[in-house]
Amino acid sequence: MIDNKGLSLSGGQKAVVWMLGMSLVVIFIASLTYRMNHPGNKVEFQQEGGQRSSGGMPGGMGSGMNEASMKRVRGLMEKMGKDPENMEIQLELANSFMMIRAYERAQVFFEKVVAKEPENEQALMGLGMCYYQGEQFEKAAAAFDEILAFNPDESMAQFNVGIIKKYYLHKHDEAEEHFKKIIDNPKTPADMKKRAEEELIKDPHPEQ
Repeated sequence: MIDNKGLSLSGGQKAVVWMLGMSLVVIFIASLTYRMNHPGNKVEFQQEGGQRSSGGMPGGMGSGMNEASMKRVRGLMEKMGKDPENMEIQLELANSFMMIRAYERAQVFFEKVVAKEPENEQALMGLGMCYYQGEQFEKAAAAFDEILAFNPDESMAQFNVGIIKKYYLHKHDEAEEHFKKIIDNPKTPADMKKRAEEELIKDPHPEQ
């Protein structure tokens, strides 16, 4: 569950933020799954002009930047210029850049929100995703651990940090503890519990 502490959102805005947050979850799981099955590869994105880049675009721009996305980002940047301390706008910008895979730029805004609101779960979740995409796995794990420090029932953060510790930081005992906590927690959704059970028996060194 995403809890945007310190933000006062209307019903419509909450729905948009929730949808963006769920999209990030889908992106994160898909990316994790790909890297788990292809540990020798990096995620590549196709840039305009045919140039390829691993893990993100130079300058932070992803291939998903279409006209509608550009218009939305420009509008949010204008709003931010008028109200630079508005964390709701910062979070919207971060999510907008995340959705077009501009992870470096998204990271900047997620970091600003976290600096002001250290218990903002959506910002921490997005920041962890940005660090992960930038292959800063220690920082990614730390971001998810921050969520668990004040919300130990957040199963997605528990699962994400378990995956990173298992496959990228090689802290297998710690990863196992995360998966066991997911399984033992009666609040964990059934699908997440199943994923955790599968991870407990899965080889941390998949074939190349």
